[in-house]
Amino acid sequence: MKVIFTDNVSGVALKGDVKNVKSGFFRNYLQPFKKAAPATANALKDWEERRKRVLIERENLKGKLEEMKRRFAETKLFVEKKVTSKGTLYGGVKASDIVSAIKQQLNIDVPETAVVMKKAIKTVGVCEVLLHLGDGIEIKVPVEVLEKK
Repeated sequence: MKVIFTDNVSGVALKGDVKNVKSGFFRNYLQPFKKAAPATANALKDWEERRKRVLIERENLKGKLEEMKRRFAETKLFVEKKVTSKGTLYGGVKASDIVSAIKQQLNIDVPETAVVMKKAIKTVGVCEVLLHLGDGIEIKVPVEVLEKK
């Protein structure tokens, strides 16, 4: 089934792409969440007009993401947490802590889903956290965990 993607679907397509998908995937996921529409002749004709704007938006977004990547490369994030007598953290540093540190220190809004952590950070020190900024742009950000006084 040929569809026009109206939103980004991770690992499948970007907004504006026209692709063939299985009808069950369209019926059960793409259509209910308004991520794609059937690619009829009229829809394709209308979409071509809007596609130009989408490509311009995508280029602007890519420029903004590259700027964000440059800003992240120049900094180190600091997170303060309470520490036990053994030197481990009480709660650990989670993705939400990384997002709030980015907001406070760099004044950049990043969704919590952009922070890739296999598990919470449980020790004081420096470690790297992977950020998926979008459009295939990834960066490793150094995070220094400090003892909260």
